[in-house]
Amino acid sequence: MRGQLTELQRQVSFLQLEGSSKQEVAELQATIQQQTERLLKTEADMRVDLGNLSGQLGQLQGQLEDTNYRIAQLSQQIAAASQDLKAVRSATAPADATAAPPMPGGSAPGAAVVSDPETLYQTAYSDYLRGAYDLALLGFRQYLDSYPETDLADNAVYWIGECFYRQQRYREAIAEYDRVLQNWPRSDKTASAMLKRGYAQIESGARSNGVAALQQVIQIFPNSDEANLARQKLQSVGVDSQRQR
Repeated sequence: MRGQLTELQRQVSFLQLEGSSKQEVAELQATIQQQTERLLKTEADMRVDLGNLSGQLGQLQGQLEDTNYRIAQLSQQIAAASQDLKAVRSATAPADATAAPPMPGGSAPGAAVVSDPETLYQTAYSDYLRGAYDLALLGFRQYLDSYPETDLADNAVYWIGECFYRQQRYREAIAEYDRVLQNWPRSDKTASAMLKRGYAQIESGARSNGVAALQQVIQIFPNSDEANLARQKLQSVGVDSQRQR
């Protein structure tokens, strides 16, 4: 269209040089004016379309970030459930192999007092998943009282902390997360306990401690789901995780 305008202007100049009538020149100038107006309108429409596309792109970006956050949370829950299942199997297999022979009359020692460790743990975990946090607390505490040396002891302490966190009892949750970190520094719950301790500290008002805990997660477990969640949490509280790391 710009090329057409240039050609029309060239024709006007030519007609003026050739001494053409004022009417012919006026007609060409009117055509140029119309073409110019169309060009300006086309450019304005394109700017509007570009602005709309930019707005839609921003909305899609926000939806993508929200989806990534949800996926990361689900991944953490799935990984935790998988770890718990593996730990249950490893904890109960030796116990079955070395179980004491039945007492006369067909009853095992202590069977009337406490359930077997796998059933006790899974019952407490099921209570947690359905939101019955008080029941879950009782179950996990009974598990720790009865089976304190099993491979699931650290998991039980972590889920006690999670029960407190869900009830917004953040100081009690922090104490349980610290218990995991102090007593089982190489636990499969270490990264999660460190992450949730940071969450709980921020929620309880100890923002600087919480930020430090989240930065520690990123430093020690940089490629984990917990590190991704820590970065997102830091961003939500206005901390640049890249710069602070």
